[in-house]
Amino acid sequence: MASSTDCSHEAHEHQLVPRRTLERAAAIGAALGDVERLHLLELLLAGRHCVSELAEETQAAMPTVSQRLRLLTQAHLVHRTREGRHVFYSLADDHVRQLLRELLTHADE
Repeated sequence: MASSTDCSHEAHEHQLVPRRTLERAAAIGAALGDVERLHLLELLLAGRHCVSELAEETQAAMPTVSQRLRLLTQAHLVHRTREGRHVFYSLADDHVRQLLRELLTHADE
């Protein structure tokens, strides 16, 4: 029986990700770890929405939706744009779109 000291470290070598990157990835994972926030992100896959539209589509109160969007914005998953009195939310970039599509496809398998 081989001891744990027989394990070759060379077989496991790879470029380590910086701690800050791991922390940001964990924050993204935490933001994605809620069904209601994922629902908002799924709606944003179709295009930008204002809070009232998202509240209506999710049947949630506007303050609740705003709070969820704030967390998604802090995780750099969502971008907000003000146009006059309205604030529109959209997915932050193509990386987020790809991540969501992959996540949802994988979950559906």
